[in-house]
Order: sequence, then C-alpha cells, then structure tokens
Amino acid sequence: MPSDTSSIDVSVQQPEPCTRRLSITVPAERVQRTRGGITAQIARNARLPGFRKGKLPTSVVERQFGASIEQETVDRTIQEAYREALDQQGLQPVNQGRVDKVEYRKGEPLTFEVELEVRPEIELARTSGFQVARPTLEVGEEDVDSVIERLRDERAEWVPLAEGEKPDYNDQVMVEITALDAEGQPQGEAQSYQFVIGEGQAIPEVEQSILTLAPGEEGDFTVHFPEDFPDEQKRGEEQHLHIRLTGANHKVLPPLDDEFAQKVGDFEGVAALRERILEDLRTDSVQRADAEVRRQILDQIIEANPFDVPNSMVHRYVDQMIGHTHEEGEHHHSPEEEEQIAKLHEALRPQAEAGLKRMLVMDRLAEQEGLQATQDEIDARVEELATKNDRSPSEVWLQLEKSGQLEMLEREITESKVFDYLVAQNTVA
Repeated sequence: MPSDTSSIDVSVQQPEPCTRRLSITVPAERVQRTRGGITAQIARNARLPGFRKGKLPTSVVERQFGASIEQETVDRTIQEAYREALDQQGLQPVNQGRVDKVEYRKGEPLTFEVELEVRPEIELARTSGFQVARPTLEVGEEDVDSVIERLRDERAEWVPLAEGEKPDYNDQVMVEITALDAEGQPQGEAQSYQFVIGEGQAIPEVEQSILTLAPGEEGDFTVHFPEDFPDEQKRGEEQHLHIRLTGANHKVLPPLDDEFAQKVGDFEGVAALRERILEDLRTDSVQRADAEVRRQILDQIIEANPFDVPNSMVHRYVDQMIGHTHEEGEHHHSPEEEEQIAKLHEALRPQAEAGLKRMLVMDRLAEQEGLQATQDEIDARVEELATKNDRSPSEVWLQLEKSGQLEMLEREITESKVFDYLVAQNTVA
C-alpha cells in the first residue's frame, strides 16, 4: 500500500527533554482504504461452506469477520501512521512507543497518541580548556610476584592430608552436616558440602568446628550466625549441628622453575616469564591511566554541557551490566528475583547514567569533528591482528565479522581518535 504522509496530521509535545508525545489523526478515507484492503484479502483467502475460495460476497465477509476486520483495520492503520509520523517529524525512537487514547468509529477519522523516548540532542559548546591529572600507576617487582603467585595458584594440586592431620585455613574440606534439635536428634538428612576454609563460604563458627576434626572424625557443635549475616532473620540465631569431616586436602603449589614457565606459555624460563608479565602490567597501567584521563575530561565536558538521557536507555544499560535480558521465551523471574533486579537497577542507575553520557559525548564528538574510523584504518588494524596471530587478513576479518567484534573494533578505533583529539584540546598534567 503506497504511503501518503500528507494524509495524516501530527502534532508533537515534549513533556520531558527526551520524551515526545505524538497526537496523530488519520483521515476517514485513509482508514476506509485500509479496511477495504483487509476485507478483500479475507474474501480471497477465507473458506466457508457453500462458497468457492475467492468468491465470498462482501456482505458475507462483513457478517462473518466484521469484528476481526475492525481490529485489524485499527492495528494496521496505527502501525503505518506511526511509522509515517516518525519519518515526517524526523524522530529516531530509542524505545517501543506506547500507544494510548485510540478513538475510532466506522466512517470517521482514527486518532491516537504515542509517547516515546528519543536520543538526546547534545550541543557541545565547550570541549576544550579543561585541566585533568593523569594518575601515576607504578608497576614494580612485587606486582610481578603477585601475578606469578596467582598463576601458581591456578595450577595448584590438591593433596589429601596425612592420616590424623587436622585441616587449616586455605585447606579444602568435604563435610556432611546434619541439623539437630534441642535434644540432639537429627532434623532431616545430612547435607554434603565442599569448600575452602577461610574463603567465607561457611559461617566462622562452622569453620572453627571443622578445624577441630581430622578426616573421618565427627562431632556435635553449637554455632551462632554472625550479626552481619545477609539473612537478617538468622542474625544471632543459635543452631545445633552434627558435623562429619569426610575428607580434606592441602593445596600444593608447583615449584617456580623454568619448567613451570614453559608450561605457562612460550617462555624459556622464569626470567622471560617475569619480563613478559612486567611488560603486560606496564601496558595495562598505561591503559588504566588513559581511561582515567578520558573519564575526567568527559565528565568535565558533561558538566559544562549538561543533558538528560532517556530512562529506557539507562534501563537497557543496567540490564547489560547485570547480564539481564528480555529475550522471548526467557525464564520468568520470581517476585523475590524481580525485587532484587529492581534494587540492582536503582543502585546501578547513577553509574549507568554516567557511562551512557560519556558514550554519547564520544559519539557526538566523533560525528562533530569527523573522527569516525575509516575503512583504511579498520583494514590496517585487521592486518595488524593477522600478522600478530600468523593468519591471513581475510581469515581475521571473517572471524571478527562472524563473532560481531568487527563493530567493536571500529568503535575502539573511533574512541582512540576522539581521545587523542581531547588530549590535544585540554591540559593533562
């Protein structure tokens, strides 16, 4: 059906900076054309006893399908008129518009309203003349030692304790715990647990009780939930438990030698491993310092050029932060889970709003100053990745495109150019 944007009447209100409310009127003739098309389509496809397909009289179609025709007419008219109104007004919604106040009588114009949110209009009157402090992030041998200890810990082996030996902090224990009543009788079946002592997976008094046992030993204990326990109702509560230690292991770290370095990666020995770790840590410290400089400059630009962000964009940003999706067929959350998600949204909103504003300012600067990544720059970065990984540029390109990382690479290049521009326009001490 050909569009006729001049046939609809649209008025726009702005209740809030990022909100638009459209009042749309569709002339009766336009509605009737849509209704006629729907009626004709049903007449061609419907099958009723006594009539050949495609030969249904209009009167029969109206009598049999009148209610469906009316509903489909309203739905289709609203969808088409809404799309035309957006084009007519040059609006780019960031959420699904909410339709209300639909009014329609057969033979009369159809009117309705739609409330939607749009991207903020960002005017950057001032982007230079700011002063920021670059943080000093020193990297030393103790930082290298920490990384090496983490690598050793990741490759540690768990070795059973000697007979009669009791576990200590950082040992892995396997226990069976049974709740007891006031008379010391079991309440339900024993529950099995495996955890590392000292990592906070059990309340302190349970851990203290386990430390008195050797593997194979058991005993009755009275424990109290700490006053800072997450479940407020259990704080200070006394509980009687029967605990049996079924097993315990010590963590044994691999020796720090050349063999270990060779297992970690393509290193001749420990010296080469330490050198690579130091190099990586220094690179990371530079990137973190750059990120802090970028954050400071952008925050000052936002303060000097304030703007609002749509609630729907903030909501989606928080969802991404917490890994919450709204895909069709998604598991429905319980009321408790929904309450927890709502609390997370409230707590993370300031952080999400700040992150969104920085991203939008970066996008606006890239557009305003012509700093978007060019195709040549993207090709050069792909070739760089290909050389580094000993692969052909076409292979890397296809992999990036298939995994959705090509767009991320393009954004990374753009943000780097915007950052260079900002550093040149401002003072970094």
